[in-house]
Amino acid sequence: PELPHGENPPPGGLIDYYLASDVTGPVTLDIIDARGTLVRSLSSDDPVLKPDPALDPEGYDKICRVNPAAPNCRVPLYWPAPQMVLSTKKGMHRFSWDLHFEPIGDEPRVAGSVGAVPGRTYPVVTSPWAPPGQYTARLNVSGKSYSQPFTLRLDPRVKTPSADLERAAALSREMYDGALAANAAYLAARALVEKLDAAGPASAASKSEVESLAPRPRPAALGGFGGAASASGPPTLNGVSQALMSAAMAMQEAETAPTVRQIAVCDAARTQLQDVTQRWNALRTRALDR
Repeated sequence: PELPHGENPPPGGLIDYYLASDVTGPVTLDIIDARGTLVRSLSSDDPVLKPDPALDPEGYDKICRVNPAAPNCRVPLYWPAPQMVLSTKKGMHRFSWDLHFEPIGDEPRVAGSVGAVPGRTYPVVTSPWAPPGQYTARLNVSGKSYSQPFTLRLDPRVKTPSADLERAAALSREMYDGALAANAAYLAARALVEKLDAAGPASAASKSEVESLAPRPRPAALGGFGGAASASGPPTLNGVSQALMSAAMAMQEAETAPTVRQIAVCDAARTQLQDVTQRWNALRTRALDR
């Protein structure tokens, strides 16, 4: 007789938790590194696709027929795995952290195409890997927090010198932090555009200046963060955010030292961030003084 096939666990770090009763408020899970910095924050209130493409492919297919650009509509609907959500129900639960930093903006929840497995293909994550080290998982339930330390360890098959790995991790984190800062500035600039727009024609010149740094986001078929980068002209806040994240993600494919090309891309992205930040700070001051 044919033996039953085993099933791989969800990718990432498995975190088990127990709730003694149903919870009315949100359940949140924070991942904190050894420096006390928040690496990832997840909530039972995080948006999910409804219906779940994995659990109700026929129902989700109706959404795809109306909006072919919706998440997962460009892959076979038998690919996606059931969505991983934090439960608020009584009982024992298992959650999988994907071992990545917090994505910037709304994660598209699009199933990846590399190594696709029917019913077990998980969303592509558009943020760097968390490096090996000491971490804490903090569960927040009904105003109380419960913490558990844990360790992320490097695959023992990796023989790259630790100094090279540390340099790649430090560069990746610098680029990621810069992308976060540029995206936050972009959102602040878009809020300022709305404020200036409401002020009327007298603020039209200031509005135009701010929009030159923070153009209105263009819709993308598969989601993204901060809108599209400018094709030409001076760097924009959203364009620099994407350039920084791209520089970080280029170092995520393998546990190796950064290449000369990757270091040069990081240097260029860092210079762009400094330039666009100076322009934004000056422009924000002028706009608010008018």
